[in-house]
Amino acid sequence: MRLMNQITEVELKNLGKNIKRLRKSLGMNQTALATQASTRPTTISMLENGLNPNPGWDLLDRVSRVLKTSIHQLTMPPTSTVSQTDDDMIPPDGLVDLMLHEERFLHPSEDRISLEELQWLKRLPVTDDSPFIAEEYLLILRHFRILRKFKSR
Repeated sequence: MRLMNQITEVELKNLGKNIKRLRKSLGMNQTALATQASTRPTTISMLENGLNPNPGWDLLDRVSRVLKTSIHQLTMPPTSTVSQTDDDMIPPDGLVDLMLHEERFLHPSEDRISLEELQWLKRLPVTDDSPFIAEEYLLILRHFRILRKFKSR
């Protein structure tokens, strides 16, 4: 599962710098981060050096969770406040399910979920007693795309 071309070159550089900085702040080497994120050390090295232009949501989700931050925070400019965050930065389970299983939920003709859309979906008010499931996030995402399309006309 890939982000397609959703991550810009600038965001990719930011991603690498932030992963490396946060990893070091936690006293981890690349092997330790790779082990905890269920990937290979070479994958972490490629991310840190901006050599993986098309990482998958699942990889970025695992890395961001180990680093106690969000995917969005990892793509922010290093000069901004990029930090380890509280649990409220981790997307709700239904949204994580949608992100990790895009190919199952999205029609082949639909665009992959962009970082902008992910951040918008994360800001939706959700209560603990009635969380959204992946299908509900998908419905909201499709409505959001329709509204954005009409607004741009």
